[in-house]
Amino acid sequence: ETEDSMSGSKEEEAKQCPVPIVTQDPRFKAGCNLIQKGLAAHGAVEIFESLAEEVGNKFGESSIEASPAYFEYGNALLRAMNRRKMEAEEENDAGPTADPKEAAAKAAEKRLEQKQESENDDSKPPASKADETDAASKESPTAAATVETENGDKDGEDEKGELKLALEMMENAYSIMDEHSSEKDGKYQEWVKEAIPRALLGIGDTLSTLDRHADAADAYSRALEWYQEHLDSFSKDTMSMEYLKAHRRVCEATILVSEELLFCPAGEDVVTNETKSLIVKAAERVDYITGYYDRARDSLQDTLFFMAKLAASGTDIAAEKDEVCHLSTMIMGVGMGLAEAQEGEANDSAAEPAKKKAKL
Repeated sequence: ETEDSMSGSKEEEAKQCPVPIVTQDPRFKAGCNLIQKGLAAHGAVEIFESLAEEVGNKFGESSIEASPAYFEYGNALLRAMNRRKMEAEEENDAGPTADPKEAAAKAAEKRLEQKQESENDDSKPPASKADETDAASKESPTAAATVETENGDKDGEDEKGELKLALEMMENAYSIMDEHSSEKDGKYQEWVKEAIPRALLGIGDTLSTLDRHADAADAYSRALEWYQEHLDSFSKDTMSMEYLKAHRRVCEATILVSEELLFCPAGEDVVTNETKSLIVKAAERVDYITGYYDRARDSLQDTLFFMAKLAASGTDIAAEKDEVCHLSTMIMGVGMGLAEAQEGEANDSAAEPAKKKAKL
């Protein structure tokens, strides 16, 4: 997942190349800053929701001027939801495990207290149905579990709704950018070239969260094409942080494709959900992933080599070092997953002759 700003990362080019007006709005920059700090849930969603409506009304909903706000609104929704889920998981992991016997004892004690209070306060109004439901959930572990399940289902529906809205906003932004990219003399051509692959990564992240892994792999692979083209545009003698970022982005996108293909069910063709496009047949899936994995390893090696070369030249690489090091961890994860997939495929191949022999 990338947290680069949609306002553009090349400071030198930003001064020369036009960018959509909204990206220079202080509110836009503040919202991007919140997302980059992992604080999307603390105001970023509201900022970009307001900006998306504002620029859509002012420039038109299909205007390139509106696309950055659309994307960041979707991005903020996704990041905010992911942060809430992570915090909830951390809280649950840290909390003590409830003892059923202790819970039952406390429930009985609570009932006695409530009975005593009721006898001492005849003027107390009758409890509402909501109060009775709440009391029942406290008294009965089964009732509490039922209420919790219902709340969990509602939360799940709300999260899915947010994800669908996030995906819709990002896809709208991408569609506008993609159409604009075909205009040879477009005002924001340079900005669009950088914004499109980032939009595709955001779409891929959202699709992955929705468990649409084939579609996510497709989105990441399209982002990879853009990043590879950008990397190839540099001279081999270039010594700059932008060249290092270009290396890192190609490696990252390659890893993301590998991860999503691993998430796809084994033994099934990898097919996109909406277009029904075949990415790879089931029998070729592991070899296909292996190809991306090997490509990612080579890309990481190139990135590390160039990073060391850049550091030796006296350039401060601190801003990229952590990002590049994180790629090593990602590749290790893919390697482990791929090894399991290869083992599973080998076991299936070994079992197949035994089945045929049994039939004979």
